[in-house]
Amino acid sequence: MATEQAKPIGKPDYAPPPIEGDFYRIAAVLTDSERALLKRVREFTEGVIAPVIEDYWSRDAFPFEIIPKMAEVGIGGVGYQGYGAAGGSWLLNGLVAMELARVDASVATFWGVHTGLSAGSIYLCGDEEQKQRWLPPMMRFDKIGSFGLTEPLVGSATSGGMMTTCRREGDNWILNGQKKWIGNATFADINVVWAREEGSNQVKGFVVGKDNPGFSVEKIKTKMALRVVQNGLITLSDCRVPEADRLQNANSFKDTAKVLRMTRTGVAWFAVGCQMGAYERKANRWIPARSGPARQDARQRHIDPGDDAASRAATGRRRDAR
Repeated sequence: MATEQAKPIGKPDYAPPPIEGDFYRIAAVLTDSERALLKRVREFTEGVIAPVIEDYWSRDAFPFEIIPKMAEVGIGGVGYQGYGAAGGSWLLNGLVAMELARVDASVATFWGVHTGLSAGSIYLCGDEEQKQRWLPPMMRFDKIGSFGLTEPLVGSATSGGMMTTCRREGDNWILNGQKKWIGNATFADINVVWAREEGSNQVKGFVVGKDNPGFSVEKIKTKMALRVVQNGLITLSDCRVPEADRLQNANSFKDTAKVLRMTRTGVAWFAVGCQMGAYERKANRWIPARSGPARQDARQRHIDPGDDAASRAATGRRRDAR
């Protein structure tokens, strides 16, 4: 997935090698169709995301117009089988996460929460009827999901300390509590919420619609990081959820942990993508302006020769100060 460089002015016979952040050529082990998907992802991030994302970041807003375009790329449910999912390997899933984060970590997080944590909860913990009902529209990005686990006083490793509770009343469940820092929650159609059952203290999972009585969301403002992600504080006040919307195979925190295990590697891939983007952005701005053997050698060592004198002077000052 290299980025070609323009020839530097004054040196028509020289063009630097392509900028390539995939140092170990991991993409080379993919099939042709998988590499084609990654190419579509890069065209999407560079052609659709990059031109607008700084404006949305400054306004603490989300670019909703990108959702249909993301759906066209075909990255709903990479790694899942069936239900309209993109399929493929988990390596491909990681490389898609990396490509998204290479340009913007917020957009990568939106995708990861929607197709990973939220849809993944249904994929792993729903029964067949629930998977057929919810997953196809999520894979098409017609319905957007969130994942409500973290609470104001308890992190994602909540287990027995979860404060959000649920109790059954006939064919319904009554949920009470709060979930905080929930990505996509301000606009999600499908909110996966985890709650501890009164009495048994076992954790159960529920799909809560944004229009469920007793469900409300407040946007968390003035964030410093991932500003494009719309994080919300979910409040559940005697929120009534039908038994049919309880994830039928989520009956303890061990089931919650299955979802976390499946998706946590994606966060590491996000970090790789951020590093790749930083490296390639710097190299793209710096290399085309350099030429000649000495400067070419400096380029290979990732050192700016124009900074050498200043660097030596600064080092000398530090030594004199000892």
